[in-house]
Amino acid sequence: MEPTEAQYLILNALETLELLQRRVYDPEQGFWIIETPNSVLPIAFLLPNGEIVPITWFLES
Repeated sequence: MEPTEAQYLILNALETLELLQRRVYDPEQGFWIIETPNSVLPIAFLLPNGEIVPITWFLES
């Protein structure tokens, strides 16, 4: 699965604002794992629709 345009728009915005420390793409699942300097959301998933969700949402389910 290829990254979506929505994901690239979010990644570009985060990079422009210097809020993206690291990113890794999972082609099987179609999402990015991103790391930010934000203490509230240090590690999160960037879903194909452009939504950013905390990694804990997936660990709890």
